[in-house]
Amino acid sequence: MLRAVVLLVFFVVSPAYAENVIIPLSLDNTLLTTLLRQSAFTEVGRSATIVGKPGDCIYLRVSEPRFSSVGGLLRLEVRLLIRLGSEFGESCLVPVEWEGYLQLFQKPVIDKRTFKLSLQTVDSTLLTLSRKPAYIAGFLWKFAQPRVYKHLNQVRIDLAPPVNDVRSFLRPLFSSQAGQQVETMLESLRTGAVLVQQNGVVVELLLDVENVYDPSEKAHNFTLTQKERELLVRTWETWDALLVELVAVLAASPLTPEDHQTLIDVLLDTRHVFSSALEGQQLDKDFVRMQFVRVWHQLVPVFRRQLYARPDDNSLGYLAFFTAADALTVFDRMGPTFGVEISQRGLQRLAAMLSGKKGDLPYAKGIDGRLRKLLQLPAVNENDSMQNIEEIDLPDDKAVSQPLSWFGDFFTRPVHASEMPTFAEILQWRVPDKDIDTYVKKIRKVLAEAALTVVAKGEIPQAWQPMFETLIPAMAWQESCFRQFVTRKRKLTYLLSYNHTSVGVMQINERVWRGIYNRDRLRWDIRYNALAGCEIVDLYLRRYALKGDHAQKYSDDTDLLPRVIYAMYNGGPAQLSKFMKRARSKKYYKSDLLFAEKLSWVQQKDWKQIGSCFAGG
Repeated sequence: MLRAVVLLVFFVVSPAYAENVIIPLSLDNTLLTTLLRQSAFTEVGRSATIVGKPGDCIYLRVSEPRFSSVGGLLRLEVRLLIRLGSEFGESCLVPVEWEGYLQLFQKPVIDKRTFKLSLQTVDSTLLTLSRKPAYIAGFLWKFAQPRVYKHLNQVRIDLAPPVNDVRSFLRPLFSSQAGQQVETMLESLRTGAVLVQQNGVVVELLLDVENVYDPSEKAHNFTLTQKERELLVRTWETWDALLVELVAVLAASPLTPEDHQTLIDVLLDTRHVFSSALEGQQLDKDFVRMQFVRVWHQLVPVFRRQLYARPDDNSLGYLAFFTAADALTVFDRMGPTFGVEISQRGLQRLAAMLSGKKGDLPYAKGIDGRLRKLLQLPAVNENDSMQNIEEIDLPDDKAVSQPLSWFGDFFTRPVHASEMPTFAEILQWRVPDKDIDTYVKKIRKVLAEAALTVVAKGEIPQAWQPMFETLIPAMAWQESCFRQFVTRKRKLTYLLSYNHTSVGVMQINERVWRGIYNRDRLRWDIRYNALAGCEIVDLYLRRYALKGDHAQKYSDDTDLLPRVIYAMYNGGPAQLSKFMKRARSKKYYKSDLLFAEKLSWVQQKDWKQIGSCFAGG
């Protein structure tokens, strides 16, 4: 991976501090190859005819270009076909044909005025088709050399568009009080050295930056006002929408198992961290910027491998996207004295670079099939039919106080049904004033059906299936006390966690699982909520808990596996290592201990303990 380089040169300028900053514009060899193909190898088979046409007596063609780096130069290899004869009427006398490879050793040069990159050939060598040194008739090479050189030396890669995109991205990153300094900085943007590195070329973009704040001043962490907090949440939602686009762009392509897992890790951890910070009142003005930089370091190797390898018309957009993101990490290293922050507009600009299209980044609440594909969940076609309904009026009809067994027809509906439940079906799951045992048995049946639906896929190792089926009711007990709904003043509403993040019997976090599950069905359909919870548990079981060297530990302590899954269910993949550390030190969270208690009760079928859940209403 091409790495960003920062050169900081301090000048004595009062009261501000001037610094010369280098932002790397990194053209990987794969990207260079793509750009060259788009410019000079546009014929069928990634080829270019320089002289004649196929079948002519005199014919010169190059094809299959590929860049690599060697000894401080770029090495461009092309397949070369030369045919040379004497035309006599419609005949070709004494034709001589040679085919092999031409390797050109080139020096990249940038035009500092136009930002156009050219490649100057300084040496070359010929190889046979088996890539061994080749010796051909001098007259063939004398004919081919100047024409091939001319064709390739005319190539110009216009870097002005991505440079302008970077300017547009940088402008809103800085505090409004830095307006004039920012414009002065952007006007100073120019090219520096052009370096050939192992994986490609780095064109240095130079900026003269003047600090807005005195770095000697002590930094303060100011508490966010309500308005600032609301703006930060909206900015994070835009960042989450961009992250979905980043992940989705790659989820549509073949990925290595490692890259696939990286995308899942980043998506879930990013959302869990924000949800936890929001709950714990730990958000600050730099939260989105810091999260973006951390995620970027994780994703950049995947994106460079995948995006640059695509035959895409947006190659320069990808270049602008990477350069803008690298610019942000450069300024991030320089500390908070520059007033750098991420705005919704800046994130939208990044998305436009990536997609090649302008537009907003909506924080959509519907299902995104690309995310379900990433998590290897089945495709669905659902419509939100109860959008924004927060509560429903309870009828005065005495029927609602009838025993739940009166509504037996509800239990014939499949756990995986795609439609929203009817009003009558929803009312079945109001917690009754009496006969709690019957209510709990019916909830347990729903949970068991959902667990069996997941087990039936055959992906959970058989040895762990009984554990899985025991784990689900223990989690529902701990999370919701077997409740999907609560009643307040003759109105029924979905059970919402105290921090307003998670809903229903399995307390599915709506931010973490946005786009993966139907929000309204999580709220109003107990079967859907139960199935979603089982699928999430399955994901953490197979993709995390059973990976690595943990299997022996689970064999030694049979309760360790369900407890670590529960920790991840609430805190994301990062909780795997954190819980293991707590287990070693025996310093558990209160939630760890409470869940262990519920797990023990389910294992012992000690259902009488459920009464404490409903004590007091």
